[in-house]
Amino acid sequence: MDSEVSRALDALNHIDAACARDVWVRAGMAAKSAGIAFADFNNWSASAPNYVNENDCRSTWKSFDESGAVTPATLFGMAYEQGWQDPSKRTNSSYPNPSTTQTKQAPPKPVKQAENSKAADVWARCEQATNEHPYITDKGAAGVPLDDLRVLPAGDPLRIAGEPMAGALVVPIRRVDRSISSLQFIATPDVAKRLKAKGKPGKLNMPGAPLEGWHTVGEVVPGGVIFICEGIGSAWACWQATGDAAVACFGWGRVRTVAAALLARDASAKLTLCPDAGKESDADKIAREVGVLVAAMPEGWQSNSDVADLKAREGGDALEALLLAARAPAPPEALLKPVCVFDVLTNPAPPPEFIWDGYLPRGVVTLMGAHGGTGKSTVALMLGVCVAASRPLFEVYTVGCSALFVSMEDSARIVRHRLAWVCRTWNIDPRSIDGKLHIVDGTENPELFTADSRNAGEVTATYDELCKLVQSTGAGLVVVDNASDAFGGDEINRRQVRAFMRALAQVARLTNCAVLLLAHVDKNTSRARKAEGSEAYSGSTAWHNSARSRLFMTRNEDGTLSLEHQKSNFGKMREPLTLEWPGAGLPQLVANGGDGSYILGMTSRADDDRAIAVLKLIDEYEGREEYCSPMPTARNNVFAMLKADPAFRALKLNSDDTKRILTQCQRAKQIEPFEYRSHDRKYRQRWTLTTDGRMFAGILAPTAPTCAHISITDDGALGANGGAPTAPTYAGGVGDSARTNEGAELEPLTVAEPSTTATTHRYVGAAPKQESSHG
Repeated sequence: MDSEVSRALDALNHIDAACARDVWVRAGMAAKSAGIAFADFNNWSASAPNYVNENDCRSTWKSFDESGAVTPATLFGMAYEQGWQDPSKRTNSSYPNPSTTQTKQAPPKPVKQAENSKAADVWARCEQATNEHPYITDKGAAGVPLDDLRVLPAGDPLRIAGEPMAGALVVPIRRVDRSISSLQFIATPDVAKRLKAKGKPGKLNMPGAPLEGWHTVGEVVPGGVIFICEGIGSAWACWQATGDAAVACFGWGRVRTVAAALLARDASAKLTLCPDAGKESDADKIAREVGVLVAAMPEGWQSNSDVADLKAREGGDALEALLLAARAPAPPEALLKPVCVFDVLTNPAPPPEFIWDGYLPRGVVTLMGAHGGTGKSTVALMLGVCVAASRPLFEVYTVGCSALFVSMEDSARIVRHRLAWVCRTWNIDPRSIDGKLHIVDGTENPELFTADSRNAGEVTATYDELCKLVQSTGAGLVVVDNASDAFGGDEINRRQVRAFMRALAQVARLTNCAVLLLAHVDKNTSRARKAEGSEAYSGSTAWHNSARSRLFMTRNEDGTLSLEHQKSNFGKMREPLTLEWPGAGLPQLVANGGDGSYILGMTSRADDDRAIAVLKLIDEYEGREEYCSPMPTARNNVFAMLKADPAFRALKLNSDDTKRILTQCQRAKQIEPFEYRSHDRKYRQRWTLTTDGRMFAGILAPTAPTCAHISITDDGALGANGGAPTAPTYAGGVGDSARTNEGAELEPLTVAEPSTTATTHRYVGAAPKQESSHG
């Protein structure tokens, strides 16, 4: 626990909980502002006779304002008024005693700790405890030291929380000088049962008496072992198992304060913290700060189980072994992790990988913004189908893998209808992608992230379920549609946005998948129908800064769609794609310009000349059966094959330029992948010129190969991914209204059987499963 929080809790315990409700509320607001946990506030509140129950206390706690109107200074001021002395003894305290803040006022004289008169009066009329007390019997603690334990006699008038304390076991809480600061009353079984029914604890502290010090079981010797526990039952168990002293702190929030005080009294003392199950990490933090050991509960125990439970179930020997094995906590994991520099050349990091070539990098989050109704959900679903079917989207390669589409906005009925149109338009048998494309409906519980009480944000149960789905499906692509539903925070709150994007990045790292987050654009961008002069997202700039790649789609005035690549942290941004959306079809690349040059591609005479030269070289090499692979990562990709050729070197093209030229040629339908078999009868792919390509390059006739069976080495092999057929663009689809209006009539659909028409070329999509040489 943080030292300031411990200090605040110490101050709270000096305030009389049996105060007026408005004072209690003010103390609670100040306590919450100081970082005190609800459990500690509830324990303090339960010591008051007017305490109602835990549910009432929790409800009021949740209502406390966290705007900062009531600060921790209020808590310390209230405690000072009731005689609290700051245990830290700091002269430069952030929250000084209001009575000592006058100019040039001499520091107050130390106040001698006096025994709480009310607690002392009750203690004086108590009787000596015996081993027959029900609580001692229930804990199997017969034989523990009884000299500092009492029982409130029958007929005693003391009542706490509306119940009589007569017959309760009384445990004194003593300061270092042995004076009593407070008492804890462990109610008799019948009273404890009634308290539990009211939502109140069976152990109640003396109303109005501050908690200072601890209760000691056994004898503390200089340099000896001391076990530090929350309650007296655990302290008894430690003493019984080892014979060494143990202390009860009366609440986990006081453990750090007590440990520090014990070490201040005897720096040679060997302290061991005994946390309940579930509090190990907090115990490690305290132990590192104070310099003590930790004896953690074995794995598998239910939360809040303690060493007394371990002794009761497995015996004193098991507890002794646990305590003797206490260890110093491991140093905390470095928050800033060093990165090796010396071997970046000899042991290079792998290059970035993409699910959709150049656009969607693996292991990170890509943001795709679009105006409402533009069709981003449809395009994202098309991408999921392409990935599942190992085919390109808009003639850009995808990596075949499992895809997960998480619909937070549209119901399963709408998504299924869109999917049916995609399958029908592209002539895909949905059975072929079953088990590869996974769609989940999150419309009833869409939020993956919500704002918390600290205004920082936290993930939800839906997020946890998403993580399990990603791992169970082995997803390579995860589409979250969309941010406005999945993000339950404030879109202009930078801290919350970054926390949400980091949470999605954690999802991406689970399976090294690409996460595509769909988002609406801001109002100004939407009105302007473009991204110029404003950002293609809505809210804080943290959306842009946190994404490693960003896409923006908008509708142009001529009715076409523009898909722009506006950010890329892992390479050059891809060129814009111009799409058309036929009224009864799906978004597709705009049609060929009709003159042999593709309207999205060759925009200059220089590019045309380079493209002609590259096409001629590909055709020439194909004639010699030196094939150029369509896969950019293959060892025999076009640049790798041609870079030593003098004619190619004269073009002065680098790898990226070559890739751009090839993309333009493919879009203009001048080249296409061709499948063939090598000598080992494995399917490979190569680029081949189409009729349009030969006409464009001025090649009158195909170059016939000189030998039908020249061996192709594994260096020329092509991986299984890539070269799939492009999406058909014939009619059949759904219009904007059917895409966005769930109430619209959805006509029954049938999925066409896969085409059996013979074609000139064979593609990977129709080929048997291949063995990949390049992964």
